[in-house]
Amino acid sequence: MKKSAFTLIELLVVIAIIAILAAILFPVFAQAKVAAKKTQAINNVKNMTTASQIYLTDYDDSYGLATPLVPGIGYAWDRFIPLSEIVPTTAPAGVAGAINTFYYNAINPYVKNRQILKDPSGMDQSPLPASVFAAAGITTIPANAAPVSYTYNGMLEAYSSTAINNPASTIVWWPGQGKRALQGAGYASPQLICNTATAPCRYVPAAPGCGTTAVNGAISFYTRSSSNKGYDLYNRTLVYSYADGHAATRRIGVYSTGPTDPRTDPFALYNGQQVLTGTNASRWWDANYCHGYLFRPDFDFAAWDTALQAP
Repeated sequence: MKKSAFTLIELLVVIAIIAILAAILFPVFAQAKVAAKKTQAINNVKNMTTASQIYLTDYDDSYGLATPLVPGIGYAWDRFIPLSEIVPTTAPAGVAGAINTFYYNAINPYVKNRQILKDPSGMDQSPLPASVFAAAGITTIPANAAPVSYTYNGMLEAYSSTAINNPASTIVWWPGQGKRALQGAGYASPQLICNTATAPCRYVPAAPGCGTTAVNGAISFYTRSSSNKGYDLYNRTLVYSYADGHAATRRIGVYSTGPTDPRTDPFALYNGQQVLTGTNASRWWDANYCHGYLFRPDFDFAAWDTALQAP
């Protein structure tokens, strides 16, 4: 009886066809995966902005604090602030109370799901437990602490939502740390520089001669560090949510070799360090070097001034 079987040539042809199909389909699958993650990221920041709007209704239409006033430290700007659930019960009452006023903690009753604080492309980073952590008695970060990717626009600190000039263009939440997701800690970006504990920490509009840190809120800054994890989250785009409640993506010049567009990109130059090793992308500033270019709540986003590149 004669048995039928594949010849070696037929088998090689089949293998070659499978390899060709795989080469065609794998990039499609990868793109679909990225698109799904980006959709989830948009949903995350959209839900966080919804939580922010509910918060506004309960707090006289004023946004929450990005720089809490911590006993023994003062205004905690440029510091990682722990999430309230990792603060021990033995923490000093004043310190614990200040941490609870931090906006990430203040909106938690409206979010009820810490998982949305992490971008799907985020990479966990354990912050050094120093400064505010030490004041609260936190010496280690719990392994199950929620990671936080998204940064809050700290220029909105205690700012009235009704005073925002262009809510559809004013950013509230965005992945300002790139792919870095801090375990158990939040970080506002931009942040107001406030050094005088006896005065309120409030946004002061840009003006010539603003360059003094003696006036609370006259200057702000935003981080340019991703802890070597890069900024290219979704094929040269970042996700943002805005004060009017909508969320969208915006293209960035992460692969550019020259200055980017200051009207769309928070970062001016990526210096060839953009994908996995980027830590020092320079930033766009307003014409007075007072505030981050795209985040000013009093700006109308129509009369663009001459943005300046900051180191």
